[in-house]
Amino acid sequence: MSSKKENIVRVYVVYVAMLLFAFFILFQIVKVQLIDGGELKKEAEDRTLVMRSIKAPRGNVFADNEPRTTLALSVPRYNIYMDLMTIKEELFEKSVGELSDSLSSMFPYRTKLEWESTLRHEREIDSNQYFRIKTRLKNAELRRIKTFPIFEKGKNRGGLIVLREMKRVKPYGLLGFRTIGYYKEEEGDSARGIKPYTLKVGLEGAYNDYLEGQDGEMLMKRIRGNEWKPISSALSVDPISGADIYTSIDVNIQDVAESALMKQLQDQNAIKGCVVLMEVETGYVKAIANLTKGKNEGEFYETQNMAVGTVSEPGSTLKLATLLTLLEDNKLRLTDTIDMTGTYRIYDRVLHDSRYGGYGRETVKYAFEKSSNIFAKLVDDNYRTNPQMYIDGLVRLGLRKPLGLDIKGEGIPKLKNATAKEGFSGVTLSSMAIGYEIEITPLQTLALYNAVANGGKMMKPQFVKQIKRGGVVLKDFQPEVLNEQIASPHNIALVRTALEGVVERGTAKNIKALGFKIAGKTGTAKKIDKDGRYGNKYQASFCGYFPAENPKYSCIVVVQGPTKNIYGAVVSGTVFKEIADKVYASGLDNFNEVAEESNTMPYSKNGLRSDLKEVMSRIGVEVNDQAGDYDWVRTVTGEDSVDFYTKKDQRNKMPDVTGMGLGDALYLLELKGLSVRISGSGVVKSQSVPEGKEVIKGQLITLELVE
Repeated sequence: MSSKKENIVRVYVVYVAMLLFAFFILFQIVKVQLIDGGELKKEAEDRTLVMRSIKAPRGNVFADNEPRTTLALSVPRYNIYMDLMTIKEELFEKSVGELSDSLSSMFPYRTKLEWESTLRHEREIDSNQYFRIKTRLKNAELRRIKTFPIFEKGKNRGGLIVLREMKRVKPYGLLGFRTIGYYKEEEGDSARGIKPYTLKVGLEGAYNDYLEGQDGEMLMKRIRGNEWKPISSALSVDPISGADIYTSIDVNIQDVAESALMKQLQDQNAIKGCVVLMEVETGYVKAIANLTKGKNEGEFYETQNMAVGTVSEPGSTLKLATLLTLLEDNKLRLTDTIDMTGTYRIYDRVLHDSRYGGYGRETVKYAFEKSSNIFAKLVDDNYRTNPQMYIDGLVRLGLRKPLGLDIKGEGIPKLKNATAKEGFSGVTLSSMAIGYEIEITPLQTLALYNAVANGGKMMKPQFVKQIKRGGVVLKDFQPEVLNEQIASPHNIALVRTALEGVVERGTAKNIKALGFKIAGKTGTAKKIDKDGRYGNKYQASFCGYFPAENPKYSCIVVVQGPTKNIYGAVVSGTVFKEIADKVYASGLDNFNEVAEESNTMPYSKNGLRSDLKEVMSRIGVEVNDQAGDYDWVRTVTGEDSVDFYTKKDQRNKMPDVTGMGLGDALYLLELKGLSVRISGSGVVKSQSVPEGKEVIKGQLITLELVE
């Protein structure tokens, strides 16, 4: 063979060899990627060490009770695993039977023989370093399992692995469930197009940044799938627990409020309802309950925070705002008389009073006490040419702005402007006057009534007093004033007498209390159906405060869809009275300074004879009545009785109002057509125009008051 041919053969041999080598490399690549890839990947994953986040325990949520009551707390739950390869052969063989016996007695879903067979199988065949025994054990169960044979040797010799996780617990179950709330982070589902999202509800959601604490880190090794075994490491960082929230909620009052509301909703077969009880002076909420009808008969649950988030037409409870606006704009006086015919036409709309034929000619105060719809006509008559003036009055009372609550989801008030091109018709003004075509939340209504009870100062409703970590105060929530004076002290005092009259003589006289006075206003409003029309469903409300003369608490009750009765006094007023009676009976804040188990006679202001007699009768105090037939009396406290003496009220003469409370004094003086200026607070010490002088209509009289 020539040298040329030999060279060609060598080239072909080298070429074939290189081609075979290339095919071999390609085969190995395919083998690694497609054949051995899964096993190699699994082996790599099995050997993965990572720093994994350890969730910090959430802070506790406390009620405003002593001893301190917990509304929500994080309790530890323990997941128990076993590293079977850590245990020496001699110890395992000696004690596996005893351990299996102990495990079967505590976890009987496996017999002793089944436990032993499983442990031997995991140790000998699977070489398991992370065998799960049980999850979510309580602390007492953990202490018990640590005494079992083998486990008593601990982690390094006995193979016991304990992982702690925190579970959120609410000791009072559904009590205040929606207000306490929750915080959840959801991962979402990309396959279904659902993005990750966070749920922030109630106090847990509002103050999550404080409650969540600071997560820790732990070095962990992947064992199988998504199971991770902790590894001791100096790199691990312990989590820091969250701060604690100290609320203003009183669990005793909360329980009373929820029970009273539940009972009425069940009796009325209503759709839903809410109750809020608030401290007048501070704005701290002491109880809040929201119940909605469930699928089964008689079942109600806290599925939404109606008091905070649901805006609706309030009905006649808004007549307080209407009356206050009319007084502030000097459109009328409480003592003005008006004809209540029972039927009032405004454009093409006819309104009726609940009493057929009306109430005849009576004062504005009487009309308010009876909740007459003549207020629609009064507003239309006084503001028809300038409707924005009335709306501006409602704005001054805070009915357009949200309260700025820390809890998420506060409803936005809906209050129209007269300048709006759409939605403001000829009957809008009169509708707003009696609580229609305006929407506010129950809590926003309560804030207005609370301001009246507080002398005109509107407070921000608050649910939290302090946030603390250990003994260190991180944040202090002092009472917050939203408006220093929503109306003049004079007019505030006037509407307070009218609110007292609602319960004493008006639409809510069925809820008169024993030992203390209630002031408030009823409300009944038709609900709009799905077609945007007023259907046959109603909302019944009562909003007020107690005790009336020195208010400590304000409260609102709203019930939607009652079926047996639609009137606020019966449906919601009875719930209000039950709460007020129980709060009073519990002795909270000692409402009235009536002598308890003592022979001391109570101090009494001068005033209307009939009212004073009724009060004395209710609190068991004897009256020595020497006032003859006079309506207004002077009182003197004796050793065994309160004595009544004549306080003459001549028709055209200036009366003596010294010693009276402001409400009685204002009523008596304005009844005579006088204009009153007030200085100070408490009872009347002196009057600028002496008793017996001729009364001149519109004359100014100054009253000096002292505590």
